[in-house]
Amino acid sequence: MTRRRLTTTLISIAAASLVVFGWLLHFHTAVFTNHLPKWGWLQSTLAAVGEASPAAEADEDPDNSKNEIPVHVAKVTVVTVHKYLEGFGTVAARPARGTNPTGTSGGAAGGASLVSPVAGVAAKVVAQVGQRVQEGDVLIQLDDRLAASMEESARGALTQAQASLKALLATPRPEQLAIADLAVQKSQTAADFAQKNFDRAQKLAAAEGIAAKAFQQVANDLATATSDLATAKQQLLILKNTPTPEDVAQENAKMAQATAALKSAQTQRQLLQITAPISATVAAVSVNPGEAVDTAKVVVQLVALDRLCIMALLPADQLPAQPTGLPAQILVGDADAGVIEAKVSAVSPQIDIRNGSILVTLDLAADTPLRPGQTVRTRLIVDEHKDALVVPRSAVATDENGDSVISVVEGDQATHKSVKLGFGENGLIEVIADGLKEGTTVVTAGSYGLPQATHIKIVP
Repeated sequence: MTRRRLTTTLISIAAASLVVFGWLLHFHTAVFTNHLPKWGWLQSTLAAVGEASPAAEADEDPDNSKNEIPVHVAKVTVVTVHKYLEGFGTVAARPARGTNPTGTSGGAAGGASLVSPVAGVAAKVVAQVGQRVQEGDVLIQLDDRLAASMEESARGALTQAQASLKALLATPRPEQLAIADLAVQKSQTAADFAQKNFDRAQKLAAAEGIAAKAFQQVANDLATATSDLATAKQQLLILKNTPTPEDVAQENAKMAQATAALKSAQTQRQLLQITAPISATVAAVSVNPGEAVDTAKVVVQLVALDRLCIMALLPADQLPAQPTGLPAQILVGDADAGVIEAKVSAVSPQIDIRNGSILVTLDLAADTPLRPGQTVRTRLIVDEHKDALVVPRSAVATDENGDSVISVVEGDQATHKSVKLGFGENGLIEVIADGLKEGTTVVTAGSYGLPQATHIKIVP
């Protein structure tokens, strides 16, 4: 047991000695190298293990005023730069609007999701995906056999009512008036003849030259002739006053009722035709012939490819006070080369409380290559600086104080110049500084880490 403890103690002492020797060797290498043979391999090994000498440290910090640092350069240029408000949006059909503030085509809606106004069975599906249709074209025809029968019945009733009114308005016919007039004349002649016989009978009766029975017969003949004349005159008067306003009104009411019934039947039949409300392209058809159709299922979707917009979400707190009409750019792909112009047409009055964004509608041109459902990057041009001095972004560095600087080249020397940064666009950034002008040469590649003033060598 004592032997094991002794062994452990010796190992601990040896380890401690090695640590002390290593510390001395690292921090006092010169002492050891001066007392050891000048063998190259030995001296280099000790130098590698030991701490770097002051001479070596001095070599790591060369005099930058004498060394030439290779750099790339560029010129300060003057361009118009913009401030953008960026976000993402989805291409969609443009909503209907009465006026068109952006000058694009029409105020009609750019899309429609069609449902059947009545339940039924699809008899014929005319619409095909990708088909161009015009407003009013029939897209789906529902089974209309019963509706057609009801329409024919209503049309027959109207025809009958029209005939009755026509017949009523055609009375009295000329021949009826002529016959009635002849009847009046005949009755008048008979009445005159009876009156004369009665007058003669009265004279004979005064002279007692006629029997009482004969006188009574003459009186009866006069009464009958007078009554017939009155009847004939009344019939002629009735014919002349035919039709009466009441009769005409009654027949007109019957015809109006029949007309309304026909229109109702026609409307019911028309509801069995699903037609295009706008001129557009068929985007989807979700029914086949023979399938049942109800009033809740979308059967056809239309989209007008010349009336599209982008629904973009942008930060509400960075949006200008009057954004309507501002220009915007739609970025397609990763490069700015695929830029599509647009304009702000509408801004939602409501802000999303979850992220502070607001929905902005951007109208696209009629010939846009974008398609509904496509997700794109958007940037709204909210401000611009004309005739701004710009340099490549790689020309701007940050010094030890956190200030933005550029390295201005004069001859073979580059000197730091503090600048204020403005808008950035297309790899360029606006720089503002006293004395800076167009055409000034600045360091681009190689500018990071350059000291305040240094000799440079411009490389292509």
